[in-house]
Amino acid sequence: MTDKSDNKMDIEWELRSGFLVLQVNARRATVDMAPKIKERLFTELDNGNIRIIIDFSYVEFVDSSFIGALVAGLKKVKLKDGEIKISGLHPHVRITFELTRLDHLFKIYKSIEQAMRDA
Repeated sequence: MTDKSDNKMDIEWELRSGFLVLQVNARRATVDMAPKIKERLFTELDNGNIRIIIDFSYVEFVDSSFIGALVAGLKKVKLKDGEIKISGLHPHVRITFELTRLDHLFKIYKSIEQAMRDA
């Protein structure tokens, strides 16, 4: 069950087993979504949710603005001794993560469940 959602940015979030799970429900994670995902991450971190999984199962493309928002969230979560895990990367998005070396910054999993098990 989803606690909250914002249809304008195609993102849903819920608390599951001690993790805040953000589901990106758009094929393209771009500059249009970047400020809103950053704001959501910062708000949740300020609310004490420091164990976050971002699921990209629907995302087929991610641009540099969206990546920048993820990195900003990662910097803030590290200050709070938390973590952001990534799940469900499409092969094209995985290549982007590898080329930008984000695969060295974020722990990446095939599924939300796998990310939750690796606590």
